[in-house]
Amino acid sequence: MAGEAALRAEALELQPVGALAPGRLQALAARLSRRVHLPVHQLAPADLPLRKVNGRDQLDAGHLLELLETRATAEARLLVGVTADDVAVPVFTFVFGLARQGGRACLVSLARTDPEFYGLPADPELRDGRAVCEVLHELGHLASLEHCANRSCLMSFAGNIEKVDTRGERFCDDCAARLPHWLAAHAGTGAATSGYCHRNEPA
Repeated sequence: MAGEAALRAEALELQPVGALAPGRLQALAARLSRRVHLPVHQLAPADLPLRKVNGRDQLDAGHLLELLETRATAEARLLVGVTADDVAVPVFTFVFGLARQGGRACLVSLARTDPEFYGLPADPELRDGRAVCEVLHELGHLASLEHCANRSCLMSFAGNIEKVDTRGERFCDDCAARLPHWLAAHAGTGAATSGYCHRNEPA
């Protein structure tokens, strides 16, 4: 069953964190609007006391998620923090995003969704498609889903960009059945498997 906050959600709010390239948040909002049956609102940039992981030039994803959670106070709205900075938690080299199961806020980093991060030619279509999938994955966690054992499911854990690409952009039937209506509308892949949580992996 989806988390209470996800069940009550009436809108998504995209909160830019730090500087984003012109048009990035708008492109993300437009694509996301086609994948969820909720209004998607863009918020003004927030002046947050950001912190880096000790000894690394990466934002502390756990700390940033805590900051976003304190701002997720709007009734019936879920908050999605969006940053162009690379993010990590101390025990992992990096994470694409972070969320607490059943929470009201999540974080997504755009840094590693961009082919140019890996020295490859620019590909806005691929970049923005990956970013939307990462948002949907984290929204799945807000809806109380765990990581899924089905490697073709959007809720499967992806530790690198290759796994992001191979897992596709849809939730498996098992996971879709547990999503709130606004997130499940375009979810099914035809694959069916039970989900399970990798408790040693970030969300």
